[in-house]
Amino acid sequence: MEAKDILIFASEGEILSKKIIEESAKRLGQGLSILIDVLNPEAIIIGSIYSRCENLFKPIVDLILEKECVEQSLNSCKILPAKLSENVGDLAAIIVATGEY
Repeated sequence: MEAKDILIFASEGEILSKKIIEESAKRLGQGLSILIDVLNPEAIIIGSIYSRCENLFKPIVDLILEKECVEQSLNSCKILPAKLSENVGDLAAIIVATGEY
């Protein structure tokens, strides 16, 4: 089973897949809260599974961020899905191949 299968099953309401997504989103929120409080960034761009299924992750991540972050730091940071989506691997390969990094 691949991550995309879990996302599909979670979207369809399958209980174990929903639990996996909920735990993943919770851990992502905890990790982001540490980054936000320590680094105080203006924005964090997240790709991969988050950008593919923001509707499953965002509510849980937002709840954890509100609970764990310093309010001022959280209010000044935007969490955004990556625009490159599935093309990020292609772009990385081109950058490595051309030596432009």
